[in-house]
Amino acid sequence: MRSAGEGMAPCILLHGFAQTPVSWDAVAQRLQAAGHRAYAPDLYECKGDLKLPSVEEVLEGTEAGEDGEDGEDGEGDANAKNVSGAVRDPLTSLDAACDRVAAIVRLVAQVDAAPVLVGYSMGGRIAAETVVRYPNLPLAGLVLESAGLGPADEAARAALAERNGAWAQRLRDEGVAAFMDWWETLPLFASQQALPAEARAAIRAERTSRDAEPLTRSLEAWGAHHQAAEAVTLGVLADLANRGVPVLYVAGVLDEKYSAVAARVRAAGLPTELVPDAGHNAHLEASSNFAGIVEGVLAEDVLDGDALARNVASKSRKIGYGA
Repeated sequence: MRSAGEGMAPCILLHGFAQTPVSWDAVAQRLQAAGHRAYAPDLYECKGDLKLPSVEEVLEGTEAGEDGEDGEDGEGDANAKNVSGAVRDPLTSLDAACDRVAAIVRLVAQVDAAPVLVGYSMGGRIAAETVVRYPNLPLAGLVLESAGLGPADEAARAALAERNGAWAQRLRDEGVAAFMDWWETLPLFASQQALPAEARAAIRAERTSRDAEPLTRSLEAWGAHHQAAEAVTLGVLADLANRGVPVLYVAGVLDEKYSAVAARVRAAGLPTELVPDAGHNAHLEASSNFAGIVEGVLAEDVLDGDALARNVASKSRKIGYGA
């Protein structure tokens, strides 16, 4: 028997760099209260992190050698291949991380319903790259929060590779605590200084809970320099929207860098939402508002950009701002 949310689209929530699935708790609770199942995988792990027995059983069954012979024209074999990708080390490469996310999407669609894929920052980049590499995934929607969409050109790609390599080396040399002392001073996170002391302490504890090695490997393996070019990503997102899959880009008004990305997304003809009084991590700084935005995408009748914008605005006004 299905739990609360029978017949309603579920959500898959992908966290950012140095975060854990716990970072989505406030949003997940709001979505679950509205009847939507929420799945928050740990991007740094390779299996057993969805906390859903039916999904874990499918993963274990595939590891045991089951072929998934329920498909036609090789679909069962393809599903088996993708599930196999889900249980290999995702830190091997961006390709491995995308394989795993694609497998999770297919598994949730199989045991629950076609999900809305939501990704924040690093998780948003992985979500975007996953749909570039797997454009026909069974998705009910895609929400990208403060996510880079790929380098503008090869010069930008080279600069990103150099920057990410320097960050990784700094992390190796200094260790997690010292690295995070520096990381928290980046202008990207300036708005988080206005959060309550308890919230800032929780953010710090989460950022320092990871070992240096997986964080370093994620900078090297999942960096933006491995993504498709931004123009390619925008084209894939437009194709997805044209096929009736809602696509929404979200950024905080106080986040100048990703508000600029949102402007380019809007120029490409795709819906965007700027969250008031929030910076880079809108789902943390304005969790209720962000949950309302995702609910707008989850609504069954949202099929085009104009309808999406109206539904998102309605949900956001209804649910209000703040945590």
